[in-house]
This record gives sequence, structure tokens and C-alpha cells, in this order.
Amino acid sequence: MSRKEEDHLYPLEILQQAGLRPTTQRVAILQFMIDEKRHWTADELFHQMRGSVPTLSLATVYNTLKAFVESGVLKELTFGDAASRFDLNVSPHHHMVCDQCGKLQDIYLEEVPVDWIQEAEKDHQFYTKDIQIELHGLCQQCFQLQVADSFKRTLGTTEA
Repeated sequence: MSRKEEDHLYPLEILQQAGLRPTTQRVAILQFMIDEKRHWTADELFHQMRGSVPTLSLATVYNTLKAFVESGVLKELTFGDAASRFDLNVSPHHHMVCDQCGKLQDIYLEEVPVDWIQEAEKDHQFYTKDIQIELHGLCQQCFQLQVADSFKRTLGTTEA
């Protein structure tokens, strides 16, 4: 589901469409993810929500996220060795990853270069089932901090 579509759905409807029983914890986790609109790890969700949902355990969060992924409610994202993040937006899209703070941003590409994918599949006798493009770099905030730090270091060395 796209970000625009998910804003108009309520957790009970999403769970019903996915064939999942609407437990208190599932509804709370899904509502939180809809409201907060970011790519959460299981640990982050647990720590953010445990005060407002007293019956929530870390195991429940992991089990709920697993059920959501298996039913197509969420997409699990893995970036290197980092903890999995979970995305409510399961429509085709890609990500920009800040290597400094870990921030993820969704990006939408009109066209994925199918030619070179097909060529690579042919050359390596490989069947592609999913394409995830990741752009790694620095978000605007981290870039600005890095530039400011670099400037301060430059000033510090020129004054000596």
C-alpha cells in the first residue's frame, strides 16, 4: 500500500484485509506506525510504545512484526548488519540511507534500468525476485554538521 492509501485506512481495516486477528497489541503497533511514518526497528518500537501499552513485550513486538510481514502488511528492510527495519509502505519504492544517523527516506523511481538487470541475470544465470535500490550517503542535517565540523577544524588549524 502506498503512503497516500495507508493514511486513509484504519488499523482494524488493515488487519481484517490481511486476515489477522485484531489484538490490542497489533492494533496499537499498527496505529503507532501509521501515525509516526518512519522505518522502525523492533527494539525502537518496543521502547517507544511500552509506556502506553503496558501489556506489550519485546517478544510480542517481534512476533507481531513477523505476522505483519508474512501477511503483506509490512515490508522488512535489511541494510547490511544493522537491525531490520519495517516499512508500512509495501508499494514499489527504494530508499536513501544516511550512513551517519541511519535515517531512511523513501524514494520513487519512474523507471528502474531493466536492461542492465536483464543482462546481469543472463550473464550470471540468475533470477531476480525483488529489486531494492539503496542510495547511501548523508542526509541534509548530517551533511551540514559534517561541513560545520570541517570548517571548525580548518579554523582551528589556521589560527595556530
